[in-house]
Amino acid sequence: ELHPRLAQDKLLRYCRETGVTVTAFSPLGAPSYVPLGMANAADSLLEHPAITEIAAAVGRSSAQVLLRWGIQRGTAVIPKTSRPERLAENLAVFDFELSPDQMATITGLDRHQRFNDPGVFCEQAFNTFFPIYE
Repeated sequence: ELHPRLAQDKLLRYCRETGVTVTAFSPLGAPSYVPLGMANAADSLLEHPAITEIAAAVGRSSAQVLLRWGIQRGTAVIPKTSRPERLAENLAVFDFELSPDQMATITGLDRHQRFNDPGVFCEQAFNTFFPIYE
């Protein structure tokens, strides 16, 4: 999981140093979240004032800004959608850049908040619970 509320700076640094490519799961902050006591629906990044202000400044949607932030940090982003119009919107993130100040503003939203429980995914895949938190 990697989004502005869980920027994973140490993980990204380690992966860069070791040549591992990072894929950002839930890059929009997971509008459908698992309640973990860390984040809740009110923590939506798509509606966060800093994100909506940057989106207005660059003439893009909040989702595009969040995806672009991940791309500019060197991660592969994998937003989930089944709607063709959203798919087209998600792909239209390679013809603009966020400024260093905009990137810093978004990165500054980090609160080490997870919207998904990685242990649940491991349990489903390996039939064992792995509480893999930082």
